[in-house]
Amino acid sequence: MATIKGELLKNFTSEEAIHHNKISIIGTGSLGTACIISILLKGLSDELAFVDVDEGKLMGGTVDLQHGSPFMKMPNSVSGKG
Repeated sequence: MATIKGELLKNFTSEEAIHHNKISIIGTGSLGTACIISILLKGLSDELAFVDVDEGKLMGGTVDLQHGSPFMKMPNSVSGKG
């Protein structure tokens, strides 16, 4: 019998092998964030780079993704002000 905690912490993505791809997202507004989430849910990349001129928005988006990381397989990520 599965516990509630176990079900909540279960990965929602498959454990398929990921090809070595790097994807860069320029801009962490609504569209950039939607792209990042879609890429993560589909498991399209093993490395993500986030770039934005607004460092506060960039850090906020990065922290939001880190908070969601227990629920999905997270690739290596890099963020920087551009």
